[in-house]
Amino acid sequence: MTQVISPVAFSLIFFVCLYPSSIFAHDGWVEISPTIVEKNQVATIALMQGNHSNEHKSYRIAGKWDAKYTTLAVVDPKGKTNALTDRLIDFGEDAEAIGPKGPKGFFLASFVPKDEGLYQGVARQARTLQQGDGPKIVTLRIAKAAFAAFKAPTVSAAKTLKGFDRSVADTAAVEFIPVNNPLAVFAGGSMTFELRKSGKPISGQMVTLVRRIDGPASVQERATDENGRVTFAVGPSDSYLARVKIANEFSRPDGQKDKASYESTYVFQVFNRS
Repeated sequence: MTQVISPVAFSLIFFVCLYPSSIFAHDGWVEISPTIVEKNQVATIALMQGNHSNEHKSYRIAGKWDAKYTTLAVVDPKGKTNALTDRLIDFGEDAEAIGPKGPKGFFLASFVPKDEGLYQGVARQARTLQQGDGPKIVTLRIAKAAFAAFKAPTVSAAKTLKGFDRSVADTAAVEFIPVNNPLAVFAGGSMTFELRKSGKPISGQMVTLVRRIDGPASVQERATDENGRVTFAVGPSDSYLARVKIANEFSRPDGQKDKASYESTYVFQVFNRS
């Protein structure tokens, strides 16, 4: 018996074949070094992607951000957005010519802070696919991390920073908003985030926190409360990655369903107490 594939199913099959990483997406995050830098010295911003192979619960590197759909910016202490997309350097190999086949490596960009205070790095990757009148599939990724610049950079100086709760993503995105200073988190302390979409808190979403060194053994999962907030206890000094992924479907008058996937990550450093 011959099986007929519907136009809707064909569109989805086409999408999976052409853009497999969009359906089975890895997480993307931003790493900034140093976290506290001397004013007028270079900070390095890396766009990393991975941890799909362990159910999004490790720092394993896999795949790479798609430069065609990616933007990178730094918001300075005055609220000015500094575009860095054209500074991104590909530190990978050719996906097809050099084995094993597939995307490899990561992207780097440099930034020199001219003012003292808090800076926020934000990377965005957005893609939309639609075959004719078939279902539309939208993926939107936001990755954030904060860093600070001082004439005399110290962990103590970062304790008094303000502005970390400023929204820096577009209104359609899902965004982590720190409730407490992400540059003043110490071993044995805690970190609280508010998860927002379209500027409004969203409740009941499962957020994962993973520590870089221990990976899967360190994983914590918490659901956002009625105010969209989630609090994690942190362990030793290390880099920590918070991530969430939200999938939505939207019914259409023709009976088909458009799909949207929203991914958000936030990386912060936990320091030792002096």
